[in-house]
Amino acid sequence: MRHLDLLIAAPADPDGLAGWGDYHYARDLQLALHRRGLSSRLLFRDTQDLVPPAPAGSDLLVLRGKFAPNAAWLRQAPYRRKLAWIISWPLDPTPEELADYDRLLVASTQDRPRLAALSGRPAHTLLQATAFGLLFVGNCRGVERPIVAAFSLAGAPLELIGEGWEAMGLTAGSPAIANEALPGSYGQALAVLNDHHGAMAAYGYLSNRVFDALACGVPVITDVAPGCPPELESGVIGHPPGSDAEASLERARELRGDQPRLAAVAAAVAEHHSFDARAGELLALLELDDD
Repeated sequence: MRHLDLLIAAPADPDGLAGWGDYHYARDLQLALHRRGLSSRLLFRDTQDLVPPAPAGSDLLVLRGKFAPNAAWLRQAPYRRKLAWIISWPLDPTPEELADYDRLLVASTQDRPRLAALSGRPAHTLLQATAFGLLFVGNCRGVERPIVAAFSLAGAPLELIGEGWEAMGLTAGSPAIANEALPGSYGQALAVLNDHHGAMAAYGYLSNRVFDALACGVPVITDVAPGCPPELESGVIGHPPGSDAEASLERARELRGDQPRLAAVAAAVAEHHSFDARAGELLALLELDDD
């Protein structure tokens, strides 16, 4: 198995890591590498010289942010290839530092020629990225929500918005979100996670979150889909307790790549399941009572 170590500018301080964007960026990249069959380790700027040597033939990728790696360690580290991905602070790396890498990856098409000339090394444009992961909007309610726990344990990129998740050992990105901001957040997700209260599931009440997410052209992964209208089913991924998280994620990736299908589902929501549509149905019912 190929191996790639990732070195970041953050120090190895568990209490402070949540505040380092480089850490979250590296974790998302690491999970993507694992999904593609590569093993990796996350190294920190103050402890990289304390970890055991990587397997023979391993490569090193330095996510070059605010701080440069230790120059002596970088030169002596026995990696097959040493690469730097310059994602910020582009004026800080010196020619001496850049010369210690075999190849540069530059998160700017404009700046790539400058860094190539400065370093004398091959340089490639590699823009920054988004996790495009799962999103769950809701509070913890003091009890485990199985669908959140399942994808968290599977190591899937997961953003939580809500309160009380610390009690479950999880960290929410925000305690709340304005209703008008939801479409933008949904639109950036690979899929939206959804669950139902027991009585809702048992008595066929489909969650409003399913309609909201599908209206944004985003798949929904849900524990059940009671009473789901047939025209929406192709955007819904059922994930009952005990289901294979990776299989549901792969289905979400497939759906995310099928924009015509998602657009058709979103159009069906707008035509048949908007508040305008419901208002028309309500008025029709009121007219029945007037007859």
